[in-house]
Parts: sequence; structure tokens; C-alpha cells
Amino acid sequence: MSYYRYFPLWKTLLEGSGAEVVLSRRTGKSLLENGVRHCVDDICVPVKLYYGHVLDLKDRVDSLFVSRVVSVEKADCDTYTCPKLIGLPDMIKSSLEGLPPMIEFVVDIQNMSLKTSAKKLAKDLGARAGTARKILSRSLDVQARYEAELLRGLTPEQAMEKVFEGGNGEHEGAAVGERNVNIALVGHEYLIHDPFISHNLPRKLKSLGANPILMSEVPQEVLEKELCRYPEISWSYEKELLGAASYFLGRDDIDGVMLIIGFACGPDSIIGEIINREVRTPLSPPLTTLVLDEHTGEAGVATRIEAFVDLIRHARERQ
Repeated sequence: MSYYRYFPLWKTLLEGSGAEVVLSRRTGKSLLENGVRHCVDDICVPVKLYYGHVLDLKDRVDSLFVSRVVSVEKADCDTYTCPKLIGLPDMIKSSLEGLPPMIEFVVDIQNMSLKTSAKKLAKDLGARAGTARKILSRSLDVQARYEAELLRGLTPEQAMEKVFEGGNGEHEGAAVGERNVNIALVGHEYLIHDPFISHNLPRKLKSLGANPILMSEVPQEVLEKELCRYPEISWSYEKELLGAASYFLGRDDIDGVMLIIGFACGPDSIIGEIINREVRTPLSPPLTTLVLDEHTGEAGVATRIEAFVDLIRHARERQ
């Protein structure tokens, strides 16, 4: 669930500590079904996918790297990520048998430094404690370059290729305004960028002649400016959705906004209501919500996307 956000950091830290990084296979039907079988029913589909990816790895690795992402920002009030992200290591340990030893990396910016977690990681992997600072510095640099590529409009996959393999960083998307319909996508990376669970949502939009605008293209200072109007929200990742939606819904060059959420995700559902009731105005571009779970069929997603793009085009023609 942190792959599309933090993988460059994780990979550089692990390899710097002497480990070989082994990735789970790409999400597919059998991986999802395996995760669903081993997970409780009333939980969101990203966690069910997470279980599937853990099970895919368990017989192929010596140790299993699991992140516990508690807080990702310093703030005057307590801030948290999704409750499931915080509890993932405990959920995995308590419900899956036969797992290899687990290496846990804690991100809790409110209460501890990343240096502390990097030192523990180096120790767990048998690296010298003195190398942890050097490894962390290099890892943060790689992560910063990755995030800079995302701001340029690259997808996570393209940005990783640029950072790790020296690719040219070219991408298929056009600049805002070049296509006749600009659609902003607001949602967590693990939903939008996993091609299986999102049914290739960005690519489908491009095939319809629409230009998908990603949340990762919005600078942090812009998000913070938008969020000044919506104080006292403790969920960091949900605040990002709210800030991005507020920004996109106020732009004249955005023709429509798609909010992508996972079924049974409580924080997403609440933020979706706030966006609909408090952010959207009669002057805002059209907003639609796409809810994904393991039962969401590709045909249904395609129909929703086509209808949304057609609605925008017809509205333009009537103006």
C-alpha cells in the first residue's frame, strides 16, 4: 500500500543495508482471490490486495519487509494515516501462518525520526550501525528525485524508471489544455495506479481523448494553501485528497474531477462527503465518485468513465 509512494526510499534503504529486494508479482485475479480468502470480509480492497501480495512473497524471500506508517507530517495537532496502514504488521502477524521473519520499518514523524527507524533496519539486516546515517541520506535523496518526477506529471512507474534506470522520463500525457477534456483524478496511489484494481483508469481516459491530471502533480504548498479552509482534519492522506479536490474544483482549465475511493474505507467516505457538501459549488466542474472493490467489473468502470466524458463534452456543446 506504500509502494507507489515510498518504494524508492524503501529500495535504497534495503539495498544500502546489504539486502536484495524481491518484489511481489503484479496484481492479478489469482493474487486478489488469494488475499480475499485470507482476509476478513468487511475490510477495504487495498488491504485484501496487500494480503495477496504478502502471500505471493512468503515462500520466495528470507525476510518480509513491512512498513508501519503512523504519521507522515509534523503538526500542532495529532495526525495519522489510515488506521489499517498503522495496524498492517499486526494484522499480518495475527492472521497469516508460515510467514518468514518480518522486518518492520516505522514511519512516525510526530514521535520519532526516520534516522531511528533506519538504524533499526540496518541492525536487523546485519549492517553496521554507523552506515545507517549515510544510507538514509542517500535514500532520502533518491526519494526526493522520485517525487520531483511525479510533480512533472510522470506516473509512479515512469518516475521509478527515470530514477533507477536512467530512463528519459517521457510520458504519454499531454499538458493541460492540449486535449479537449481535462479530467483530474483524486484518490490514493494504490487505487489509481494499480492497473488491475483500477482497470487501467488513466489509460482508459486517454483512449477517450481525455487528459488525466494526477494528484501527485499538485505541489505541497498548494495543498497546504487549500487546506487552510478545512482545519482540524487528522488523517494526513485524506487531507491530501481534500486539498487536491479543492484545488482542482476551483480551476477553470479542469473539465471534470473523478474521486476514486475504495469500498468500505471509512476515512475516504467521510472525505468524499466533505468534498461533495463543502468544497463543490455550483460553479465547480462536474464531480463523480468511482467506488472500487473486488467485485467492480471492467465493463462497469469503462461505462462510468465514458458516460462522464460524454457528459462533459455535451455540456460544452450546449454552452
